[in-house]
Parts: sequence; C-alpha cells; structure tokens
Amino acid sequence: MNSTAKSPSQLADDLRDTAQDAVETSRAYAQNAVDAAGQKVRNLRHDVEPAVEQIASRVQQAVQRGLEAASKSGVRAQERFTDAAQVTSRYIADQPVRSVLIAAAAGAAITALLVLATRRRDDY
Repeated sequence: MNSTAKSPSQLADDLRDTAQDAVETSRAYAQNAVDAAGQKVRNLRHDVEPAVEQIASRVQQAVQRGLEAASKSGVRAQERFTDAAQVTSRYIADQPVRSVLIAAAAGAAITALLVLATRRRDDY
C-alpha cells in the first residue's frame, strides 16, 4: 500500500474538520450579515426619527388647531342661539297675538304634512 493513502478513519476526520470549518465560516458570515443589517436599521432609525417627530409635531399642531376651531365654532353657535332666543322672546312679548297665530299656522302646516305623508304610505 501507499504510505500517503489515508485510512477511512482519517478521511472521516478530515471531512468532519472541513465540515466544521464550513459551519464556522457560515456562522461568521451570517453574524456579519446580521450585524450589517442591524447597523443599517440603526442608521435608518437615526435618519427617520427626526422626520417622524416632525410629522407627529405637525399632526399634534393640526389637531390642536382643529380643537380650537371647534371650540370657537361652538361658542359662536351658542351666542347665535342665545341671540335668536332673545329676539324670539322679544317678538313674542311685543306681538303676542301674532305669535300665537304664527305658531298655530306652523302647527297646522306640520300636521298637514304628516297627514299627507301617512296617506301616501297607506296608498302603496
């Protein structure tokens, strides 16, 4: 036999060592890839955070302006309602007979509309 020939046990050991080296190399490669991806995520987060904070600030400002506008609109509506109630009260106090006649006419008109609506439904 040839002295350079390896025994099956030696070949198995060499194969095991080669496989182990391949696994360690793959592990190192994977770890480097994970580290690089992590660094890219950190860089992206660093780049994106100011934009997200700016957008959040703008949204908060828009919401605040909306709340203020709604509050002002509510106050204005309440003032107009109060003004209309005062004008109506003054009109009723100044023109009681005319006010009763207007109320009666409005009531009759509403009743007539309800009767017509009810009749139309019954006709179908």
